[in-house]
Amino acid sequence: MSLPTTDDDCQLRTVDTESNMWDLAEESDVSTARRAYPSGWLWLTGQGTVTALVDALAGADSDARYGTDDLASMADCDPDAVDEAVESLISLGVLIAEEGTYRVNDCGVVFDAVRALSSAVESTGAPDDESGLRYLADRDAVRVMVDALLGASPDQTLTQEDIHRLTGVSRKAVWVHVEKLVDLTVLRATGDEYELVTDSTVLRRVQALDAAVVGAALAPSHP
Repeated sequence: MSLPTTDDDCQLRTVDTESNMWDLAEESDVSTARRAYPSGWLWLTGQGTVTALVDALAGADSDARYGTDDLASMADCDPDAVDEAVESLISLGVLIAEEGTYRVNDCGVVFDAVRALSSAVESTGAPDDESGLRYLADRDAVRVMVDALLGASPDQTLTQEDIHRLTGVSRKAVWVHVEKLVDLTVLRATGDEYELVTDSTVLRRVQALDAAVVGAALAPSHP
């Protein structure tokens, strides 16, 4: 579960590796390629335990110290899976290890970006009983569509067929889930097409989280 910057199976997408993703898409399919070269957004939200932990820690006391069992209980996850996820969160600067326990790094850019995104989604349209991060990331099809929109041109218009080709998400799944992105003001429907809402708070927060994950993963160290 460590960050895929040098992993044999996948590599975090950066400016230097994006062309590799498209080369792989030509050889196999775009869905496989996006998962082999995930953006920071797609990696973070595609790791279930990592996502659950980050979400749970958003309301944690930054002065408290937590053991693995504490974190597992907070996130409702298996302790063994939490053990693996903790290493990733340390790499991202979300958690700081201290004498066998962990505390939240309230100065961490990834942590700040998660909270800002969650708040933006909640204020735009998430149900009252669900965090914004979990609401936006709870469907794989939506995660991958958001991933594709990170690289879209500001003036680009897309049909549902275009979104299918860019993501590898099935046409039915695009049809079912694209309205969620309209409701969250990431996309605007214009007839049979969709245009990117460039001043969308949710989209800008996703972009900030993506950049924060990539930057933190490539950083040599954290406080």
